[in-house]
Amino acid sequence: MTIVRPARPGDCEAVAAMVAELAGLFGVRSGTTADLLRMEVFGPRPSIAILVAEEDDGGLAGYLVHQETFSTWRGAVGLFIVDLFVRPERRNERLGVRLLEEAARLGRARGARFMRLDIDEGNLAGKRFYQRLGFRPLEHDRFLVLDETALQALAGD
Repeated sequence: MTIVRPARPGDCEAVAAMVAELAGLFGVRSGTTADLLRMEVFGPRPSIAILVAEEDDGGLAGYLVHQETFSTWRGAVGLFIVDLFVRPERRNERLGVRLLEEAARLGRARGARFMRLDIDEGNLAGKRFYQRLGFRPLEHDRFLVLDETALQALAGD
């Protein structure tokens, strides 16, 4: 039986490989390494947490990366889902739902009152999946990004 549990340092290689697989689905080359994940999850100043779906043989069937967030408009702590990935051959086994359920439980235990994520505009199957769970689009929100070169310029580097 597949179990959902918090990641351990030794899981980071497999998670980094799945991150690369997920990014590749959208034509992006991932810059995430196992060492970077270990630092961000288990280092002196953790910025993310990872849940994994572990198979009977110890392999990983999927992962979820999350972090706390705060909404000034809501006046509430929330949970931001950075990534959710289940290996293609394991989809339709409710592993994605189980990973989200565990993230919701952990978030609620820390006071989270909402969960938020972003999704690729063309990911219609993903949209249907999240909407079945009760996620709704935020029509007034659009994510913007300031890439590294522009960030350096803004910071005066």
